[in-house]
Amino acid sequence: MVKTKIHTLNRENDFYLIAIASHLSDYKISWLFNEELNFRFGQSDDLIIADTKTNLKAKFSVFFFEDANSSYTLYSNRSGNNILLKSIKNIDFIVKYHGQVSANHIENLMDRMKKMKNIITVFPISLSSLKSREIELFS
Repeated sequence: MVKTKIHTLNRENDFYLIAIASHLSDYKISWLFNEELNFRFGQSDDLIIADTKTNLKAKFSVFFFEDANSSYTLYSNRSGNNILLKSIKNIDFIVKYHGQVSANHIENLMDRMKKMKNIITVFPISLSSLKSREIELFS
């Protein structure tokens, strides 16, 4: 008898995801955010995704910043030929904002990001548009 693994998806997530397209490298965009947004991103452990079908592993760079009320995590959406969120292939980076925040704060943050040099586009990622497996990466 094969056991079925059941994942429960919590729809009451207390985080926001922001998609960013830029030709900058991961460390350069983290530096840009540190300079322009007064963040203090530091490199964190890579996110390693193992493909059970091919036994191959992909490493996605991660940068992390935490203040008194919230935390920000910057993920690379690309690792060689691998893509972290396949549903948004054209995006290079994902910023996860975790904490209590108003929608106005996220809008202001995205507006500031859009005005930065070397940022092509910025937009919010609707969690309802992602597959449950993709949401679990950020939960």
